[in-house]
Amino acid sequence: MKTTQFAALLLILTAVADAQSPVRLKSAVVVLSDDNALRQEMEQAVVGTAIEHNYDAVASYEITPDVSDLNSRDFLRALEDKGVQTVLMLRPAAVGAGSSLESVQREVSPEMFQVMREYAGAVSETGPDDLIAVVHIGIYTIDGGRATLLSSGAVWLDEEVESQEVGVERLLVLIADRIDAVRPAIREHLGLPPLR
Repeated sequence: MKTTQFAALLLILTAVADAQSPVRLKSAVVVLSDDNALRQEMEQAVVGTAIEHNYDAVASYEITPDVSDLNSRDFLRALEDKGVQTVLMLRPAAVGAGSSLESVQREVSPEMFQVMREYAGAVSETGPDDLIAVVHIGIYTIDGGRATLLSSGAVWLDEEVESQEVGVERLLVLIADRIDAVRPAIREHLGLPPLR
């Protein structure tokens, strides 16, 4: 085989390999908390879990220490400058005995809220109105200095845990499960091929 033919074959094989490589969007994890140490700890833990689930993720505190104004153009520009295309926003909505899904009612559609209440009623001994912790989840795309909401929901703990660390670990598993569940719909919305 001539050198030029070999080079052309390599180019074709490289193009085919590139076309078959799954597209992964770079995501920033943003934990909304006034406690900066908690924010950093949670973001790093979520990023670690996301990487284990084959996501390209970065903690937002590595991009900007201030999350007081997430809708600011400066924050969105900082994300885009780092190549971030999607944002996973986590907000502790209610913590402590007696927490309720009511804490996220205004953040999700009425249909989603009803589904969450029914699910909590079916799987939680305490039901939807006496939980231990509720975390609101929002997934956004970032494009042209604008954030667009793609998915909103919540995860929750419905039984006491031995320690805060155990509670965080359980929430991380629930968050990862929730994101994995909506991943195909998000990829379809963005016009990306499904993952194999």
